Amino acid sequence: MATSSLNIDTLYGMRQAGASLQQIAEMTGKSKERIRQLLFKNYGTTKINMMSTAQICDLLGLSRHQIVNLYEDRMIIPMVEWKTGKHHRLLWSPQTVAKIISHYQENRRCRMCSRPIPKGRRVYCSPRCYQEGQKYIYKDARAKKRRLISIRKSIQKRKLLKLAQNIARERLESNLVLTK
Repeated sequence: MATSSLNIDTLYGMRQAGASLQQIAEMTGKSKERIRQLLFKNYGTTKINMMSTAQICDLLGLSRHQIVNLYEDRMIIPMVEWKTGKHHRLLWSPQTVAKIISHYQENRRCRMCSRPIPKGRRVYCSPRCYQEGQKYIYKDARAKKRRLISIRKSIQKRKLLKLAQNIARERLESNLVLTK
């Protein structure tokens, strides 16, 4: 293979498929050290079946802070951990990534309405909830609690109204079918 036709994603794919750094170097015409440098620079690791914290953040749309909090709370344990000067590096297994995904699917709830938070958002499920949250950021706890209760009640009322409309629509449709 020519060096120009390969991109970094191809190198990473070869490495994850099980090729050694030396094999990749021979195929691309680059040195083993250069392959290691490229993989480390772009993916944070040269290890097979491991992901760096940055890769997890990109994949899941989370901040590094959120991953580190799970690590500090001992909810997740890295496969490899090392310190280089000021930096503390962590590599994660696919099982740990699955654990992070399930944790955030189960526990990520909007601070205002307690709905699940969609991907790409961090604290609130919608811009409306964000605005509501910012309104009461400097209020006392009782004012926040009263507002949250009123929001939840309005959401419940909206759900009940939709349910009642659906029931009425079904009854109307069933009456039309019976009369024909």
